[in-house]
Amino acid sequence: MKYFRSSSLAVLGLVCVASAAAPNASIQDVRSGFVLVANQQSANASLIDLRTDSMQLIEVGEGPHEAQISPSGRIGVVTVYGTQTPGNQLAVIDIASRRLVRTISLGAYTRPHGVVFMPGDESRVVVTSEATQLIVLVNIAEGKVENIIPTQATGSHMVGVTADGKRAWTANVGSGGVSEMDLAANKHVRTISVAPRVEGIAVVPNGKEVWAGSNTNGTVSIIDVASGAIVDTLTGFSLPYRLAISADGRIAMICDPTANKVHVADVAQHKVIWSLEGLGSPRGVTIAPDGKTAFVTLNSDRTVAVVDLTTRTILRKIAVGASPDGVGFGPAF
Repeated sequence: MKYFRSSSLAVLGLVCVASAAAPNASIQDVRSGFVLVANQQSANASLIDLRTDSMQLIEVGEGPHEAQISPSGRIGVVTVYGTQTPGNQLAVIDIASRRLVRTISLGAYTRPHGVVFMPGDESRVVVTSEATQLIVLVNIAEGKVENIIPTQATGSHMVGVTADGKRAWTANVGSGGVSEMDLAANKHVRTISVAPRVEGIAVVPNGKEVWAGSNTNGTVSIIDVASGAIVDTLTGFSLPYRLAISADGRIAMICDPTANKVHVADVAQHKVIWSLEGLGSPRGVTIAPDGKTAFVTLNSDRTVAVVDLTTRTILRKIAVGASPDGVGFGPAF
């Protein structure tokens, strides 16, 4: 394990934005909690303590892609996707001791990618197995696979779960659609065609809409869950690689790495309302539970940016590992 301190801790000030912040807005400089980043090309994850912006590298295995921290902030999970050889592991990190405490083998369920903690149950996560066209329900406390559900689609890459824990949705890169799974009944519900190379996905917490990005078309399709119809399509993106929706369901964030932008949309209006420009290939994004702060990995910079969503500024950047991708936030405990 290695320890680093970011050399770029100063507030970076205003960057290019689509519209100015409110004149009375105050800067919400988050200085508590932890951030976990999967570094694709360095076989490790970065764990950042936001009190000091100190960063520790934790070895997790070849090709880590996505990272999440449990709602309590106590446990982190990194998916070990692999490189040339397909990966089949989850790395479980104890945040308090800042160390890898368990590596869970998923056996035949290879290329684990998207990961989400089950709402209300920090002992379980939902993981995509891209190579086997499944989502895998894993008990991380016991270190075992509990169930699998077919997605009935190719390239099931990212996953989102409704706030009530009843439904999971996957973005299917190969088949260009999204799949819905019933987590209580452990069954596939339906697959909806969307657009070519659907990769980014986010579920509105109340389960009424699913937002899905097409890497080919540069669009974000908004699906009405009740009807299964695409009710709106947002355009003007180069590559809507990753999406996140705030816990209150008010805003969506869309990472656009080839345009070096992050876009922020109003969920109710189905409209992009502002953007941050001039970023170094933004990849992963997560929004803190209070909806005021986001954390965005910047591949070109090898950093994670702390974004104030009220003032629409980058507060600071913190150095991480090579090719940072998935990112998770956890509160202080």
